[in-house]
This record gives sequence, structure tokens and C-alpha cells, in this order.
Amino acid sequence: MKKIIFLFIPILLFASAPDPDLQRYQARYSLCHGKTNYQITQCLLNGSINYHRLRGDRNQYRRVNKEALREAERNSDIYRYVMRLMPQTRRYQELKEYLDYLYTLRDIYTPPRFRGNEEEDIIRTKRVLNLLQDARLREDSEITARFAEAILEFQRIHGLEVDGVIGPQTKRELQRSLHSIITKVTKNLELERIANPKGPEYILVNIPEFKLYYYLNHRPVLDMKVIVGKPRMRTPVLNRKMQYIVKNPRWIVPPSIYANEYAHKSRSYLKRNGFAFDSRGRLYQKEGPDNALGLVKFLFPNGYNVYMHDTPTKPLFQKRVRAFSHGCIRLEKPMELLNRLGYEYDTYENERIALPEPIPVYVEYHTVWVDEEGVVQFRDDIYGYERKLFR
Repeated sequence: MKKIIFLFIPILLFASAPDPDLQRYQARYSLCHGKTNYQITQCLLNGSINYHRLRGDRNQYRRVNKEALREAERNSDIYRYVMRLMPQTRRYQELKEYLDYLYTLRDIYTPPRFRGNEEEDIIRTKRVLNLLQDARLREDSEITARFAEAILEFQRIHGLEVDGVIGPQTKRELQRSLHSIITKVTKNLELERIANPKGPEYILVNIPEFKLYYYLNHRPVLDMKVIVGKPRMRTPVLNRKMQYIVKNPRWIVPPSIYANEYAHKSRSYLKRNGFAFDSRGRLYQKEGPDNALGLVKFLFPNGYNVYMHDTPTKPLFQKRVRAFSHGCIRLEKPMELLNRLGYEYDTYENERIALPEPIPVYVEYHTVWVDEEGVVQFRDDIYGYERKLFR
């Protein structure tokens, strides 16, 4: 009997009533549903993420220090202990503050309905613009130049076509309920909370934004548009280290792409487009400006065979939604990245360079974030992760 009692002591410790402040933090800032301090802390650290719906890496599991947690419980210091484990980054803290602000709007947020009452829609649209982006518009039915500029700004921060026209996509975003916005922000706050910590130098690719940022000394020194994978060929979410640069790369056509796109092509077509077969029977495209990989590629070895590269299809960077690749990341300004890394495009030969210091590359998925100017940005959930990634 003594043995049984002894075995249940740790369980009883962690089954005690959770700290009310920790419960409130969980309810407001997460999708967790922990019943004890231990369960809440564990979920806050690791997220309520359904990883088998993700194409990419599972975040490294962060274990809760049970002894430290028990000690904090004994000292009635559990909330402050757990808060010290939460991210102190600008992105996390500012998004958390924005979520707090959204909760203050619950009694006054009335989005337009677009059901035929044009005057009411204009008034309600102005209220949305005032509350979400501090447009400072008079909430009447008059259409002014200031109202038109506020619409343009709304379109910019939502990644929409910036044309000033309140068309179907702009209406869809203006019509969002406050509950829907809060849910979207909460999911992204969860992703920020479990994101890998970053050092002073790294490359960040945000898939839904179709953008790359190169950070040096914690500040972005270069940004550019990118093209990512189609929804059925998703670019994976991952963290690796860039180790190699290849100038004038050859493209070895992956078997799946060969079967779907090139197996039926004639020999004359393949030759005309710079393709040939190597000694192992693999189809490859010779180096040169018309090569699918362009003039340079950047390698961060991973099990998905994904990398960043130049592309000859430059007009695609003018598209608003840029999900056209087979999973790799095409760069708008690859030569600028090459130069930033300390190299020049100075040869027409195939050349592989090993970086003396590998650079962390984070490929992440954020549909809401606070940018460097403090503006909250929204984007579409292009891979559907907001619907299927969270438990």
C-alpha cells in the first residue's frame, strides 16, 4: 500500500488546481487546453500543433523541468516562472499586445455586410479602417480622398491587389468578424511562441508573404520577393544551415518531375531546351541563363531536396500570389544575396563554393506578424495550415 501511495505523489502534485493567471494566459494567448500547471506549461512551450498535417520539420520538443516547476508551485511563483520561458522577442511581444488590443474591440467592432445598403457599408468600412489601422476617418458615408488612401493601405497590409477598388477579395477581408481575426492572430502567436530562437545573422523566408529577409546583427539588410511551391507541391517548413553556393548550376531533374513533365517530350525538344542524359541515365539541364535554376543556387542540405535559386522566369515576380514552383524557393534578386555573402558572379563555369561559416536558414509560415515598422501584416493561408495544422 505504501508503494502505491508513493507512486501517486508526483501525479497529485501536478494534478493540483492550476494557477489562475496561468489559466488566463493559456485561454487568451494559446490554443492549449491544459488542466494542470504542468500540462499548460508543456503545451505553451510546444504548441497545440498537428504535425502530421505539415510538410516540414517538427519543432524540437522542449521538455518541462519538473523539479523547477514543482519548486515554483511550492513558492507560489508558477506564473512568473512560466513567463520567463515565453519568448521575449519583439515579434512575439508586439503580436501579443495586438491580440490584447483586439479583445478591447469586442463591443464596438461592426464590419460591413455588403448586402445592398451602401451608406451603411461605407460607415462600417470606415470603422474597420479606424480600428485596425488608425485611419482617423470621420465615420460618415462620404467617400473622400483620405478614405481612398486608407483602402489602399488596407490592401497593402493584407497582401491584396493594391488598386483602391473594394472588390471581392477586399470585401472578404473587410467582412471578417472580430472572432475570426482573433483566432487567426492567436494561431500565429502560437507559431511565434514555438519558433526556433534566432541569432544575429540568418535568412528568413516567410512562405505566405512570398518574401525573403537576410538579417545581420538582428536587422534586415536585404529583402526580396520569392516564388514558393504550389499548394500540391508545398515548400517545407524547416530550419537548416546554408553551406554551399553553386554558380552556373546544372539542374538534375527529379524523377517525379521527369515522369510528370519530361518523359513524354521528344529528343529534339529536350535538346532544344538544353537537356541531356548523364551516364547514370538521369535527365539534366545544362548550365546557362536559360537553365531552370538560373545562374546561382544556395544549398542548405535537407531531406526534401529543397534549395534557393535564381530563375529565368522573372515576370512571375510581378504576380501577387507567387506559388508556382515544385517546392524550391526562387529568388527575385539572387545576385544581391550572393554579393551580401561576399561573392561575385565572375565565371561562366560550374563552380561550387563551401561557405566558411554556415548561415541559418529559417523557412517559416506566418499569416500574421508585426513588421519592422510595427505594422501588423495579414496574408492568405495559402497551404491551409490555419485550418488543418492546429488541434
